[in-house]
Amino acid sequence: MGMQGNLDMMNLPTLVQFAVQDGGMLHLRMEQPGTVGSLYFEDNQLQYAELTHTSPSGANNTYGGEEVVYELLSWREAQFLVEKNIPPPSQNIEQSWDFLLMEGLRRVDEQAAVISDEEDEEAGLTDMLLELSEEDATALQELLARQMENDEMATKREQLQTILNDLVHSSGDISGAVIVDNDGLLLAGALSGNTDGNRVAAITAGLISLAGRTAQQLGQGDVKQTLIQAEIGNIVAIRASAKGSFVALTPANASLGMIFMECREAADAIADVLG
Repeated sequence: MGMQGNLDMMNLPTLVQFAVQDGGMLHLRMEQPGTVGSLYFEDNQLQYAELTHTSPSGANNTYGGEEVVYELLSWREAQFLVEKNIPPPSQNIEQSWDFLLMEGLRRVDEQAAVISDEEDEEAGLTDMLLELSEEDATALQELLARQMENDEMATKREQLQTILNDLVHSSGDISGAVIVDNDGLLLAGALSGNTDGNRVAAITAGLISLAGRTAQQLGQGDVKQTLIQAEIGNIVAIRASAKGSFVALTPANASLGMIFMECREAADAIADVLG
């Protein structure tokens, strides 16, 4: 039997944060007279939401999606049950939990502003946040900050991918390219065939790091550009910014002068995005 209780003792935002902190799969079931709501989480992300209303005649009306989340956030009293290791039946939620939480609380706050005095006990956004403990409020702020960072990075990834796609499409010498961060993680890639972008990113990150250490040990300062000329192709690596590097793959017979110019222009565009 999982954790159970009533929302009048622990509101939904606090309950979710407490329940999902260990990751994995989770089913949160909430029940009011005539209505049952279900939220399914996997790896700290909401995947599926469903609400079932039962009429006095016994007929069920079930619907799912983001509107379910917004309704459940307005509940003040309901029996809940948290069950671990229950997989979501499918996926009908695209937005992150943090976004849905803030949007739902905003809707509750707006609704509270227009209801009559007799219904004024309906808590608004400020009241709900005040119900959180100091520790939970801090954790929520950290979650929202991370979500903002993730959203910003997702936008940057789209911009980086566009830069690579345009470069590979327009260049007659560059057959593939990747952008890799300092930990060897792939930020964007435009590669032909079955080439594994993550593998290219990890290997070239090691190459860039080795070149940098070599230059430092020889007293040559920071590496601006690395060129490897192999039997059937070239590898050009450029440190675009402090946050990432650009790597291009070319045929062996390509014009190095043109390649360096195109790579430098791409690296400058990448630096503008990464900052």
